[in-house]
Amino acid sequence: MILSDRDLSQIDADYLDKLPETRLRTLSKDLLADLKTARERLNQSPATSSRPPGFVAKFTRLR
Repeated sequence: MILSDRDLSQIDADYLDKLPETRLRTLSKDLLADLKTARERLNQSPATSSRPPGFVAKFTRLR
């Protein structure tokens, strides 16, 4: 992830309105990269994960 939770908490409409266009474009690219990474993680399944085939997290087994 490029942006931290703290970074994200500081971004609001007023902040974006005050940014110069070049910085706004850079921030947009960073946000896009983070969104793609988050979606990839969200869509992982045991078949698409890089973890060993038999690996199941302990908290998943307790269900």
